[in-house]
Amino acid sequence: MTHPIQDLPSSADVVVVGGGVVGTSIAYFCSRAGVRVCLLERDDIGAGTTSAAAAAALLQTKTSATKLAFANESLALLDQLHDEFDRSFEFEHTGSLLAACSETEWQVVQDVAATLQKLGLAVQMVDGAQARALMPVLGPTVLGASFSPADAQVNPLELVMAYARAARRLGAQLCIGVQVTGIEKQGDRIVAVMTNKGKIRTGTVVNAAGVWASRVAQMVGLEMPVAPLKGELLITQAMLRRMRGTLISAKYLLSKASTTATADATSPKRTVGITLVQVARGNFLVGSTREPAGYDSRNTYAGISELCRLLADITPSLANVHVIRAYAGLRPLTPDQMPIIGRAPGLPGFIAATGHGGDGLAFSAITGKIVAEIFSGTVDSDKLKPFAWERFDAN
Repeated sequence: MTHPIQDLPSSADVVVVGGGVVGTSIAYFCSRAGVRVCLLERDDIGAGTTSAAAAAALLQTKTSATKLAFANESLALLDQLHDEFDRSFEFEHTGSLLAACSETEWQVVQDVAATLQKLGLAVQMVDGAQARALMPVLGPTVLGASFSPADAQVNPLELVMAYARAARRLGAQLCIGVQVTGIEKQGDRIVAVMTNKGKIRTGTVVNAAGVWASRVAQMVGLEMPVAPLKGELLITQAMLRRMRGTLISAKYLLSKASTTATADATSPKRTVGITLVQVARGNFLVGSTREPAGYDSRNTYAGISELCRLLADITPSLANVHVIRAYAGLRPLTPDQMPIIGRAPGLPGFIAATGHGGDGLAFSAITGKIVAEIFSGTVDSDKLKPFAWERFDAN
């Protein structure tokens, strides 16, 4: 266990369900605002989606104005938290390179860069030789790329632990090994959360349960369109420093655009695109597949093989590097690939903070801050509109 087990409190102002990077951020920001918080995690802090996250918080993959602004604000908060938490988590603006290996991909890169530049993100176009100068691991198949200096590299497990420690210092109770079994209502009010360890009286529940969020919502009679999307990743042996920043293949953006998640995936469609980061200890973290596979988080031979093939194509100098671990995780995805954040229609004591997909790291800080503002009644309602539950009612 990463934290000593805390006794279940008899009551709390807010009960947060889920101990990943989003749930712990919410616990921290609410506690910082003077709210009595109890966080419930059925496994351990960061044991779910966060444990299988890539090590980057990216702006260059956000081509909608809403997502880009949200990520920009969140990364600015992470800059502040990095100092506030005594730099206890790996976080640095190392930049990212979006690389194309075909004329079709090169057109995608140019279109994305033009969109991002219009939205105000600093993006520089480079040719193949310049791209290889920026990232020497790249091979001759790279025709060109766009470079954004603002993108960041972050250690997900260090970040979730930093949020958790800070929340506890401020009085939050983090109860691990505790499973929510039901939520008690009286009319349009929440009155208690039932768990396998006992009952907690509360008027507010924050659903930060990630891929399990729809099941938590069902406990109060609500439907939440969040489904798991599997991603397979690889870790290589540690090596001397060979690259700085995050490499994103244009195939990754194409993969992201063509994949949706379904709760019951009998005929899964796997797409693959490379993201590559060399972490502080020298290992390369290679992602990722995107596969609607229900709640199956096992690796597949096909997924591992495709990742290795694409990695060798774009970075041939890494073709003989040993893979020491393969792992997979589930990302919580909504139909429009935007998170759901806000109070539930007809049940204001039930607040959603889920559906972040692969953007949990990038969006974690701003999500925690906004949920604290929702609880205090100080949130900017216009900021919440793109993330409201109600947007799915019209579909």
